[in-house]
Amino acid sequence: MTTRGLLTMLLAAASLTAATAEEQEPAKDDEPPITAEEILANPLSEEAYEQSSRCLSTGKYRRVEIMNHQILVFHGRGDEKWLNILPNRCMGLQPDMILRIEKRGMRLCARDQFRGVPRFRPEAPSMPCTLGEFHPTRPENVTAIRDAIEAGQQTTTVDRTVRSAGRETEGGDKPESNGNGQRLAP
Repeated sequence: MTTRGLLTMLLAAASLTAATAEEQEPAKDDEPPITAEEILANPLSEEAYEQSSRCLSTGKYRRVEIMNHQILVFHGRGDEKWLNILPNRCMGLQPDMILRIEKRGMRLCARDQFRGVPRFRPEAPSMPCTLGEFHPTRPENVTAIRDAIEAGQQTTTVDRTVRSAGRETEGGDKPESNGNGQRLAP
C-alpha cells in the first residue's frame, strides 16, 4: 500500500469516527449521512495533500508518539500535530520506545533514518527505519487514528484466537472416545 493510500485510509477512518459521533446527536438538517463506501470511493482532492512537507524544524515539535510500526505523530505546541507515515514497516518498533533520529542539521526530513530504542526494557532497538513526509493534522484526527488502530488490534486478536481454536480441533485436540477406539458423538 502506498503512503498516499494509507493516508487516505486513515483520513477516511477519522471521518468515519467523526460521523459516528455526529450520528449520536439529533440531525439538524435533512441531508443523509455520508457512508463509508462514499468516503472510500471519493478520495481527497490534491489540495488536501498540499500542506504536507518534506521537513519539520526540530524546534516545532515537543515529543513523538509511536502509534504503531508505521505511523508516528509529532506533537508541537498547543494543538499542532504532524502525522508521519513511514514508507515501509519499521520492524521491532513499539509504542513505548524512544526515537533516536540521525538528523542532518536543524530539521527532520523525509528519508532521515532512526531507530526505536526501548525506554525501560533491556531489549534490542528496532531495525533502522526511514521517516516519511510530515502531514499537519488536527487532534481529533489523531484520536480517530488511535481508535482505529486499537480496533484493528482487537479484531486481529479475535481473528487469531478463532483460527488457533480451529487448529486445535482440526489437528491438535482429538475427539473424545469411549476407550475402545470409537469416537463419542459431541
